[in-house]
Amino acid sequence: MEHWKTKEEMGEGFQHTKKQHKDFEYNSLIEVKPYEENLMRTYYLIRDIWNDKQILELKSFIEEQIEERKI
Repeated sequence: MEHWKTKEEMGEGFQHTKKQHKDFEYNSLIEVKPYEENLMRTYYLIRDIWNDKQILELKSFIEEQIEERKI
């Protein structure tokens, strides 16, 4: 199933339909708490918690976002 907003493939086995996901705004940040905007928090998570695979996935995601914003 595609994500209702990003149109990215999310896989199978989700409990709700695409319309329900859109109605619930599922997998989308609506209200961001101040601590979630803090870049240092992300630095610490990457340094202390994430494994190499997660970091490479993040790198790929960031590169995609940069390319999309150029358009």
